[in-house]
Amino acid sequence: MGRFLDGGLLANNPTLDAMTEIHQYNKALKAVGRAQEIQRLGVVVSLGTGKPPQVVVNSVDVFRPSNPLEFAKSFVGAKELGKMLVDCCTDSDGCAVDRAGSWCEMIDTVYHRLSPQLSQEVMLDEVSDSVLVDMLWDTQMYLYEQRDTLQTLARQLKGHKK
Repeated sequence: MGRFLDGGLLANNPTLDAMTEIHQYNKALKAVGRAQEIQRLGVVVSLGTGKPPQVVVNSVDVFRPSNPLEFAKSFVGAKELGKMLVDCCTDSDGCAVDRAGSWCEMIDTVYHRLSPQLSQEVMLDEVSDSVLVDMLWDTQMYLYEQRDTLQTLARQLKGHKK
């Protein structure tokens, strides 16, 4: 709205943003002589909204057309390229997850990423009961498959209680 953008365009996975904010807060505490209040990250849990299935991209060729058929091919290529660009800008998995995991590893912090593989793409404004039920089923199956990880996570969180 106006000059403001949805956070999903710049930080669709805000794990590193949260870690940065915690680091800056701890630095500020140290700067004002309150180092005893600094809190070290013990466990980072990143909860995803689900990974959509990968789709085949037919063509991303964008070139200066010399005839109507090439114009149509170039248009389709530009459209596919546009979709890929939007997907890259709004991706909450992939590089963002890899970076967060690496940073946690560097600072000796436990990192868990939980995000089910979805059987179909689910739009943000989805209202179809069948699509939403499929998404819930995908999530339920994922949680069952990850039960050992979830039990480990619960023990880790319990161990970091004050």
